[in-house]
Amino acid sequence: MIAASRDTGIPTSRDDRPLTKPSSAFLDALQGARSIILTGHEHPDGDCLGAQVALHELLVGLGKEVLILNPDPPSKAFDFLGRHVTYNAFRGGPLPHCDLLVLLDCSELRRLGRLQRAVEAASPRIAVIDHHVGSEYGDGDVSFVDTGAAATGELVHRLFGVLGQPLVPAAAEGVFVSLVSDTGWFRYSNTTARVFELAADVARAGVDASALFDLLNRRNEPDSVAILADAIGRSRITLDGRFGSIQLEREVVEQSTRIGLDLDLVMEPLRSVGSIEVVAMLKESHDGGVKISLRASRGVDVQKIAVGFGGGGHKKAAGASVRGTLESVRGEVEAAVRKALDGSARS
Repeated sequence: MIAASRDTGIPTSRDDRPLTKPSSAFLDALQGARSIILTGHEHPDGDCLGAQVALHELLVGLGKEVLILNPDPPSKAFDFLGRHVTYNAFRGGPLPHCDLLVLLDCSELRRLGRLQRAVEAASPRIAVIDHHVGSEYGDGDVSFVDTGAAATGELVHRLFGVLGQPLVPAAAEGVFVSLVSDTGWFRYSNTTARVFELAADVARAGVDASALFDLLNRRNEPDSVAILADAIGRSRITLDGRFGSIQLEREVVEQSTRIGLDLDLVMEPLRSVGSIEVVAMLKESHDGGVKISLRASRGVDVQKIAVGFGGGGHKKAAGASVRGTLESVRGEVEAAVRKALDGSARS
């Protein structure tokens, strides 16, 4: 919530929403399991990976056997987290035995990619820790969901307090990576006073924000400059300057993946244009589909747009994966954005 200062009129961040607490059923599942697998969505991002580090440390502190098993390995930007935990990438075969499987930063088995069938075949008990809209209706037998949380790592941080465990330095680093990944280093609208309080808490636990910024943002390969420049050059601004879009062919996506380049950086120049309210990045995938990433600057709810394409996310950041060509999907997305912009203008 944003409130205006009575003296200055300058907006100040305030969050008086009550904290969502984990249910007794969720806590019983976590505490009653001896062997636990942590997993998350395909191509795990900083929120997913950071939350896994923190939860791993929490559960090990409780005497659990913990295995992290994701559909894909961490990208280069996040490989430094491997100094704290071992990230295993699924290579086929049956799911290792576990008493509980925890989905972090997602709530549906379909988000697990190549790991989905193995989980379905093993049919373990499933717990969900997530902050996306609708996650309480996902595939978890039990869940800890708060759509008002800035990041999944924020929910894991709460569990330390609830379960009376100390926030060790590795867990604090994981929470911080999770937090800065989903708040854009405290630039996005989900950055509240509570987020800064959480950042202060993990800083007291030993987090070096400057060093982590360098690890996350200053290790790109020389080729990244040309890729980013080329990608930005493909951008279009339409709908009277309110919509920006970028289409990236599979070759560009694969090249960026090989060198560990985060293509979300391509969206930032468009988001800096004052008139733009929605930015879409469309990436052609190896299977002939298109991945849609949506970002909003003002009143448009891009989560609702993403739902229309079978995806989801947050009000200001969402995505989906669809079938089609880059150009046909871009036309469909632009039509959906036009409709959303018209609706926001009337509201």
